[in-house]
Amino acid sequence: MEQRLWQGCTDGDLEAVKKLASDPAVDVNWVGEDRLDTPLHRACRFGHLAIVKVLLAQEKIEVNKGNKGDASPFGIACQEGHHYVVSLLLADPRIDPNKPNKNEATPLFVACQKGRKEVVLLLLADPIIDPNKPQNKEVTPLYIACQNGHKEVVLLLLADPRIDPNRLTKEGTPPFFIACRNGHEDVVSMLLADPRIDPNKPMNDQCTPLWYASQEGHLVVVQHLLASGREIDTKMRCTFNNKTAAEQGRAMGTADKEDHETEEDFQRSKTNGPLCAELLNEYECDPVTVRHLLRRLPGLREHFVGHLFALVVFHSDSFAVTNERTAPSDTRRFFKMTPRLPLEIQMIICNRVFGSAKDIILSRDSEPGFQLLARTTTWQE
Repeated sequence: MEQRLWQGCTDGDLEAVKKLASDPAVDVNWVGEDRLDTPLHRACRFGHLAIVKVLLAQEKIEVNKGNKGDASPFGIACQEGHHYVVSLLLADPRIDPNKPNKNEATPLFVACQKGRKEVVLLLLADPIIDPNKPQNKEVTPLYIACQNGHKEVVLLLLADPRIDPNRLTKEGTPPFFIACRNGHEDVVSMLLADPRIDPNKPMNDQCTPLWYASQEGHLVVVQHLLASGREIDTKMRCTFNNKTAAEQGRAMGTADKEDHETEEDFQRSKTNGPLCAELLNEYECDPVTVRHLLRRLPGLREHFVGHLFALVVFHSDSFAVTNERTAPSDTRRFFKMTPRLPLEIQMIICNRVFGSAKDIILSRDSEPGFQLLARTTTWQE
């Protein structure tokens, strides 16, 4: 009978589950010999909302029981991205939303790892959940989202004031660094818009994000860094080989293929490494001209518009909480800058500064970057 209940939860057989779960002779927490999943795990894994409701109504149900990997049913629902099941479970006071699996990964961590944006949004809204809790005391949810290139999840995390965007791994790697090294240009652009991010912070080996982006041949990432307007250190030398980012990129044109390297990665570094070096040399000679040229490139222009938008929004938030000592100068600078901006941005600033609950209205033909970030920014209520 337990096997039939387990299979009903897997297949979504609601009537069978109702009948078996209400039978006092049936163990609703049965896992079988392989200890893979309980019936509640199966229902959460496959997103059977009605069956989850039936199981939660059983007096003897163990809602936080771990499976073979010690993941709770709630953690499995988060991993699979069933946000409607997650919402139901969050409303149950018996659920532990922070219970990690055997790898010490919390439900929020696995949701960020898999790019489950709807689930991440629900979890961040719960004050009980720690958004910085790392896996194995090392990798944070933001880091894993940056590593895997889940841009929408990264935006949600950055909008949470509790997030520490610069927390390091044991190797001294910040989230921004891994996004650059892995070539996730969309994520890099979003992180560059956050003034808390230090774009020059190196790993323990003193190699900067720019250095590794050049070595890996991530030309678009290098373009984003140089076009951002942030102060990018192009002359810092890596400790282990004493080369700048430009020198390392140029060296990749004649480097041999590493054993661990895929053919695709090798060809990208070989081709784009020297292109990164050439761009960096031009930037060092005339940074203003190169920056303006980059901002006009197809594809990069939209990212820069979004970056500018985010910087203005962050600035308006800082203005709203300015202290008495700096208030006069901040106020003059802020209102001197604001009238020069497009009307759409002025509207956004007004909403942010004065705490308006109204959603910002953007015209259909406004910049794509505005559309992207205006829809994903956390507005004051």
